[in-house]
Amino acid sequence: MTRRAAFALASLLASCAEHRAPVARHPSPDAGKAATDRACLPAGTFVRGAAGRRRRDERGPRTVAVGAFCIDRTLVTRAEFARFVAATGHVTDAERRGFGIESVEGMLDWEWRRAPHASWRRPFTEEDADTRSFLRDDAPVVMVSWYDASAFCAWRRGRLPGEDEWEYAMRAGSQGTRFPWGDRLTDDRGRARINRWEGASHARNDRGDGYVYVSPVRAFAPNAWGLYDPAGNVWQWTADAYVTGDAGAGSERVLRGGSWWCAACTCEGYGLWYRGHTEARAAFSNNGFRCAYGAAERE
Repeated sequence: MTRRAAFALASLLASCAEHRAPVARHPSPDAGKAATDRACLPAGTFVRGAAGRRRRDERGPRTVAVGAFCIDRTLVTRAEFARFVAATGHVTDAERRGFGIESVEGMLDWEWRRAPHASWRRPFTEEDADTRSFLRDDAPVVMVSWYDASAFCAWRRGRLPGEDEWEYAMRAGSQGTRFPWGDRLTDDRGRARINRWEGASHARNDRGDGYVYVSPVRAFAPNAWGLYDPAGNVWQWTADAYVTGDAGAGSERVLRGGSWWCAACTCEGYGLWYRGHTEARAAFSNNGFRCAYGAAERE
């Protein structure tokens, strides 16, 4: 989430009391996804950021070292989150508050609104052929807060990835480019590589990638390390608090990867260098997550 959007949404979140959603106390017996659904990455270094893409909260390209770890190949799906809720009785922040936050086709470029009674179960106000994409079992779960995501990953005997880990994994050996495959949004045949908003404004999505809102978690080709949705589809929570060079950590957490809502007319957050941030308790229709694990959790 950009600073401009964060200010616009302040009034939506002002009435929400700060609290921590309970962390699951009983991990899943099978530790979640099978080893084949995770990529286990060796320790290494990479160049974080990209030249010419600096913002106030980016220090420009620098070499970062990352230890060995494993990470989900796909975003966590609705079906997976449903199993977690059934096993633990977890109640999400949006469900506790009685609303989520949504933006739909036809709204203004920076317009978001409260969606009464919306949550991960039904993350929209009005159902139609396009919003039903949110209800697919293989769609990424959305309207989950940082605390909800952390609780799920704990149930999986995992955690949210750190910001450096996330970029290391999504870059998949690439250095300094906007995406792991280079700087273009399309392949050599002109086909979309990611799910993003395509249109002159948010009044209408041109659907060049085939979707208005979320897409299935394996709809687009993975990066070189077999990780799907390294850019676009939904913002991905990371473990890190949002810290800038001139301020300490607050209640915001970092998200990476951009989403279906990101467009040239608003934010271009789908670039690998881009740092999104919002309140840890926020539950938007375009934020989701994937989990990371220690290198020992290979089986």
